[in-house]
Order: sequence, then C-alpha cells, then structure tokens
Amino acid sequence: MQATITDIINETPSVRRFFLQTGDLTVFDFKPGQFVTLKLPDATERSYSIASLNGGNNAFELCIVLNPEGKATPLLWQMKPGDTLEFDGPLGQFILHEPAPCDYAFVCTGTGVAPFRPMIQELLKSGVQRQIYLIFGGRNQVDLLYRKEFEAWQEQYPGFHYIPVLSRELWEGRKGYVHAVYEELFADGRDARFYVCGWQAMCKEARMRLKQLGYNRRQYFFEEYDG
Repeated sequence: MQATITDIINETPSVRRFFLQTGDLTVFDFKPGQFVTLKLPDATERSYSIASLNGGNNAFELCIVLNPEGKATPLLWQMKPGDTLEFDGPLGQFILHEPAPCDYAFVCTGTGVAPFRPMIQELLKSGVQRQIYLIFGGRNQVDLLYRKEFEAWQEQYPGFHYIPVLSRELWEGRKGYVHAVYEELFADGRDARFYVCGWQAMCKEARMRLKQLGYNRRQYFFEEYDG
C-alpha cells in the first residue's frame, strides 16, 4: 500500500509525529496496538506502532524517535508533507484482548507509548468502569510525549491515572523507573491486565517483576523494540 505524508509535527527535539493518508479513499481499518512496516527508498524496512485511534477513515499517525546511527529514521527526517511511502499493514497481535473485569496498567518508555494512546482511548470511549493506569518512563520532562493530552484525559475521566516517571530530572513528580510504580500499585496481587512496551531490557525486567508479583502470561502482554 501507499500513503502520503500530510503533516509532520516536532513533538520533541528527537521525536516526530508523522500524519499519513492511504493512497485511496477506502477506510484504513486497524486495531489499537497494531503497527505498519514502512518500506523506505533504499529498501530498508522498519515497523512502527500506529499512534492514532481508528477514525473510520484513511488517515493514521506514527510517532517516531530519531536514531542518528540508524538507516531508517535519517531518511524519514529528510521527508516532508506531500512525500509518499510504501507500507505493509496493519500488522501485529499486540492489541486489547477481550475486556476483563479488572484494572489495566499500561507501562512504557519513550515512543513505546504510541500503541497505548489508541488502546487507552478505546477503553475510555467504551465506558469501561475500571481503573486504568498509564505509567510512562522517561529521562526528562521533554521526553513525556502527549503529556498535555494525557493530563486532559485524567481530568476528564476519573478512572484514568497518568503517572509519568523521570529517571534523571529533578521535578515534583515521580522519580526513578517505571517498575517501582506498578509494584506499589499492584502489591496486593489483585486481578489486572498489564500491557508493556519499550526497550528490550525494560520489558525483560518487567516480565520478571510481574512474575514475582504473582501474575502470569494470560495477564501480561509485551511489545519490545531495540532502537
């Protein structure tokens, strides 16, 4: 398939939001959490989570961090609105499973928040009467992608809790790493569903810690990336 870049927003100094539309007017139908695989001009292929809710149209958004040493993102950083990209998708099974009568925890670092944005939107729009936690790890406040949006959701939906955690910057919020937060929240071992997305090392540690809390693979789901 082919998509045209309709807009690009610099979310942070190293992260850009790419807004795309497919090459025809048919609906681009995807499930929150799925990804597309971009095929770049030099034949490099890279997969990126869809960061937007399925709007019932032919548009979607990608949230991508620059890797100066990589092959894909330096090429993407040269592109501009009006340029076209070939892609495959939607793909992937990292999606919301059958709604469960329990709390939800979404744990991420960096652009790992991308698939969670539409997932959480879908849960909130469905009116699910559960506590939903977004535990978002970063180094500094500038790394908190979609911060204003998540803060607005927290004001609008009493059951949604946005918990940013910073590892380097001294600030008024949580300091350290994401693991301590969900360990505190779910120390009682109550039934919950955990969705984790981020660096491989973070996901590996989360899997170990969730097992230690007594949770099993039917209760947690992972999407890893390595850069």
